[in-house]
Amino acid sequence: MSGMMSRRKALAAGATTAGLFAAASCTENQTGMNKPETRESRWQESEWSRGPNKNLKRDLTPGPTPIRLACSSFTTRLWYPEDKSITEAVKSIRDQGYTSAGVAHGPYKHNKWLDATDSEVTELKAALKKYDVTFFDMMTYDNILHPDRAIREKGIQHVTENLEAAEKCGAQSVCAGLGTCDSEFGLSMHPDNWTEETWKLGVDGIKQILRDTSGFKAVLGMEAVITTPLDGPMALKRLREDVGDPHVQVALDPANMFTIANYYHSTEMINRCFDILGEDIACCHGKDTFIERDKMLALMTMKPAGKGVQDYETYLVRMSHLKYPRTLLLEFAQPEEYPAAKAFVEETAARVGVKIYS
Repeated sequence: MSGMMSRRKALAAGATTAGLFAAASCTENQTGMNKPETRESRWQESEWSRGPNKNLKRDLTPGPTPIRLACSSFTTRLWYPEDKSITEAVKSIRDQGYTSAGVAHGPYKHNKWLDATDSEVTELKAALKKYDVTFFDMMTYDNILHPDRAIREKGIQHVTENLEAAEKCGAQSVCAGLGTCDSEFGLSMHPDNWTEETWKLGVDGIKQILRDTSGFKAVLGMEAVITTPLDGPMALKRLREDVGDPHVQVALDPANMFTIANYYHSTEMINRCFDILGEDIACCHGKDTFIERDKMLALMTMKPAGKGVQDYETYLVRMSHLKYPRTLLLEFAQPEEYPAAKAFVEETAARVGVKIYS
């Protein structure tokens, strides 16, 4: 572990690759210097009508690969345990009916797994094997496009440290995003989010993270959010190509890509994601989207799986055609709502013949 510790110390001391932060910040763009957006660089589908395609034919032929389920409820996340043993923590997740687990660390929040002893890591890996639970992800969401260079650098360092923790514990991935040019909220709309200068800033930041974690098995699962530069499958594909490193993969959440224009086209949207990204999908998220019916202006809210318009039959079928079992993380529900969300996914999978790992 000494190699990872020295890398972290180097980052903390500011030893980043020369020139990374010389790129223009989000507030330094010049009018007229931006390249026009193209269909190749951004996800803004326009060929679909506002209403659903009543002639759409869905292929619901299931594949052979089972799907592991995980849950974002506090009791089913794999936090560094402080009130029970590591073995008890893993067993508790399995006892609640989940075969995969992750953990999330807010921006700049220390990942306590970094401090785990060798014996604790050994216990963790033994418990995961004994109870057949996959440690699939250590999520963090830092703003590496923040207009303040120091905050960008801090975000890059935090993502790097979470990748170190994932590598140490044998977790498969770290879910992250690019962020936004907004100085207060890391997922907000901002007029400079879709400039080429901003895009280059994000690409350079991801390259830096991967240079500082070179040789790791854990991958970086980038998550698209419609309000950010990383707004859909084409942007995810372009990011992978521009970074040029197979350790950039995808944490797929189709619900993050909904707009009024594609609200009734989740089937097409899900198929587009899997057609474009395929085996580069490291994990999937399971929530739903719903436009409130009593509002004059569109107010789109996040709902538990099964409470919105997303086509979960197609979603699960496409996951079942991937080459190895991926995790579907149930999220954005109240603790008491997760059993119903889990039951919905299991019932939907059974209806279309998709296997849920058990």
